[in-house]
Amino acid sequence: MGRPREHGPGTRAALLNTAAALLASEGADAVTVRRVAAESGTTTRAVYSLFGGKDEMLRALFREVTETMRRHHLAVPARDDPVAEIAELAAAYRAAAREHPSLYAYYLGRAAASLRPTAGDIAEAFGVQDRVTDAIRRAVKSGRFPGRTAEAITVQLWSLVHGLAAIELLGYLGNEQQAATHWRDAVAAALNGYQQPP
Repeated sequence: MGRPREHGPGTRAALLNTAAALLASEGADAVTVRRVAAESGTTTRAVYSLFGGKDEMLRALFREVTETMRRHHLAVPARDDPVAEIAELAAAYRAAAREHPSLYAYYLGRAAASLRPTAGDIAEAFGVQDRVTDAIRRAVKSGRFPGRTAEAITVQLWSLVHGLAAIELLGYLGNEQQAATHWRDAVAAALNGYQQPP
């Protein structure tokens, strides 16, 4: 019978949750191996065993947000109506941001530098947008967005959902139901606008 793993997924999740909370409340300098281990109820050995050190743990946080975004976006099925699909993808973006609110500010933002992502990590994060761009291209190709380019719409919609997510997580969109209404109305207005000639 094999020796049981000393530090498993539960310990890893606890360490990342603690590191994320410290990062959000006090910044990257507060995220030390010793403090994260102590506040997670484990040892520094667990951090080194699971991540290798502080920098790798911070990178794991960045990758965690990227993977959350990817998971939510890929859960949206392809639709015959790409415009309806884009609205669902916007809702998926919101759900991903809300799943890791303490880390959202670090997702592709300037603050992400403190998570020490590699060029590959950043490419992976930007790659999540491919799912959205595909739906937008199909909408453009079908004539639903006359006179528009998929590249321009991708940037504009990303700006919209990023702004909505950021201010919702700061508490400026009201309660959950009010925030959902703001999201729905803003995204619908943008998509309706794209369907009009420029």
